[in-house]
Amino acid sequence: MKFLIAIFLLGIALRFLYFPDNVYFAYDQARDSYTALEILKGDLKLIGPPSFASDKLFPGPLIFYIYAPIYWLFDKNPEAISAFLRFFNSLGILLTFALGTIIFNKRVGILAALLFAFSYEQSQYALFISHQPQAVITVLLFYLGLSWFIFKSNPKGLILAALGWGLSIQFHYGYILLGIPLLSTILIFRKTLPKPQLKFLLLAVISLIFTLSTFIITEAKYHFFSSYIQNSSSSFHLYPKETLFIINRFLHDIFIANYRLTPFIAAVTIIIYTLIMIFKKALRQKLLFLTIWFLGGLTPYLISGVPSYYYSAAASVSLLIAIAYLISQLLPKYQLLSLALLLIIIANNLNQIMTINKTGVNSDMVIQPGMLISDQKKVLDYIYSQASGQPFSINTLTIPLNVNTTWSYLFQWYGKGQYGYIPNFGGEAAEGYLGNFQVIKARSNLPTLQFLIIEPTLGIREAYRDNFFREESYFTKVTEEKKFGYLTVQKRQKY
Repeated sequence: MKFLIAIFLLGIALRFLYFPDNVYFAYDQARDSYTALEILKGDLKLIGPPSFASDKLFPGPLIFYIYAPIYWLFDKNPEAISAFLRFFNSLGILLTFALGTIIFNKRVGILAALLFAFSYEQSQYALFISHQPQAVITVLLFYLGLSWFIFKSNPKGLILAALGWGLSIQFHYGYILLGIPLLSTILIFRKTLPKPQLKFLLLAVISLIFTLSTFIITEAKYHFFSSYIQNSSSSFHLYPKETLFIINRFLHDIFIANYRLTPFIAAVTIIIYTLIMIFKKALRQKLLFLTIWFLGGLTPYLISGVPSYYYSAAASVSLLIAIAYLISQLLPKYQLLSLALLLIIIANNLNQIMTINKTGVNSDMVIQPGMLISDQKKVLDYIYSQASGQPFSINTLTIPLNVNTTWSYLFQWYGKGQYGYIPNFGGEAAEGYLGNFQVIKARSNLPTLQFLIIEPTLGIREAYRDNFFREESYFTKVTEEKKFGYLTVQKRQKY
């Protein structure tokens, strides 16, 4: 138990490395923050954040109900949300220990927990203020319940699996695909599965229905899912190439951060797996369970081709448990080899954590890296220091274009909290987006002192950028320009 506590504390420390300087806060985070604040005003939500895939598919609203009390306690500070999510991800250390112990033994559980604590992939999930990565914990609950039922013959595992499945779908509707490994497990292990009493089956069904209740109410009211099914294309594609890339990325993040070597690691892994399946008959069921888990995590990539990290959630944890088992088997006879393997994995993950996490979430997770609260605060501090208490207006070059939600939240939370007032907005403002700025369209009514905030422009066409600056220069001139990380702010004055 002392080892587990030490590993847990170490995992928390690694996730808080560079905090709060690496807290990422862009449009999606600001939008969800505003929505959570609406709950505090009594506007309850049944639908989660918008979906990139469709305007008819939404996750559940659970993430808003997690954010809301934290914002209430910590005065709308997004850094508090980030701190909570880092701790929340650390709970996966305890769940991974439980899974490794149930499937194999305590030694495997401890080693698997250690690998999870040092996992670069998991540390990235911990940094990301969003709904999808939180499914790591609920997916682990799902597989913990299944393993408890299969390997310990405890029917309560079905209830835990149902809760984990429903909560995972709350974080992202794509986790409905956990039904595939669930059915596969039932089919493959059907001869050895215990027969649960009816009450446990009913409790499992009730648990699933309860966690999915917001979807049921929303569908009855708006018919989103049925509309999506009716209007969806009948064509169906598989994306094996993209799925192979995801496997390569798992190996890259776990073993060695070099894509030229990952095919070799994959080949060695397949050979070891095959040999164990042939010569270790007693382990076949356990390895099959981990295989179903791993392949189940690849299913979203196979049918969508989208390479986003968080669609696999805890799929790589099945690999960590398998690696932990291999190390535990090597340890008694081949101590140097097993320790070398363990240290290589830890060093690879720690190196990525120390070099990449300092700048926040990586570019494979977000389309606009560099939107760090630490730099955003510096932008606001600079603006207010230059304003010296005088009224001013701002304009922004943002992603999405003409959407000032991010800066509206920052000025409302940090600017007003620190300096007592907020500016007007003097640029094009897209309608229908959350924000509190007073928009003044008539340039003649804007104050003399103005500031232009320029976000990282990756993804914005050069022609649009040129036109934006040209139009701005018709009305104001630059008197000073400052860079704060990836952000640029121009102090401007009316002609």
